[in-house]
Amino acid sequence: MSLLFAGCATSITEPGAVPKIERFAYRGGGLVLRQADGECRIVAAGEISPAMVSSLTLVMREVEKQRACSKKWLELNITDGLLGQAITAGSMLRNRGYSTRLQPGSVCHTPCLLVFAAGVQRVIPSDSLLVRLGFSQIPPDEDFGGRHCETELNNNQQLTLARYLRAMLAASTADRMFRMINEANCQEVHELPVRDALTMGLATGG
Repeated sequence: MSLLFAGCATSITEPGAVPKIERFAYRGGGLVLRQADGECRIVAAGEISPAMVSSLTLVMREVEKQRACSKKWLELNITDGLLGQAITAGSMLRNRGYSTRLQPGSVCHTPCLLVFAAGVQRVIPSDSLLVRLGFSQIPPDEDFGGRHCETELNNNQQLTLARYLRAMLAASTADRMFRMINEANCQEVHELPVRDALTMGLATGG
């Protein structure tokens, strides 16, 4: 069993009008659900994996039970992960009206960027020095990627990725991201300056 969240959710009640906090652990990372003043915020740290998607599903169900969240956010502190799982997680977020935000100090590469792209609003910390964005080669999994240095997707994989990006972003932004992802290789991460993420429409605000 790769999932560890069963029985691992804990609630923290802090003095005064401090948010309710619940923690959900999974192998390779964890999620924290913070609820206060009509806002529900999930903080994700670790790898994007099947265990992460299962845990995220569990947390989202908890949010839906509350029926008191006028704003819903996913904060990301994730570098690596599987592309297929990133697309699944991103689709779940958009279908439920979540916005996304990068945590200060985070490093967000291709899988993380795909989840980030799913937010209704997509926010990067105002101090651009606090985050690093970049396009990395797609890691191989059963759905995407291969063991070559260059990213090589077959026709069906390219179609899935293109449709996902087009569903999340404006056409010009989606097409630019698609090209950048396909151009990535194993030799280096192609840095994306925060100002470029804002200009191209990947981020909606800082």
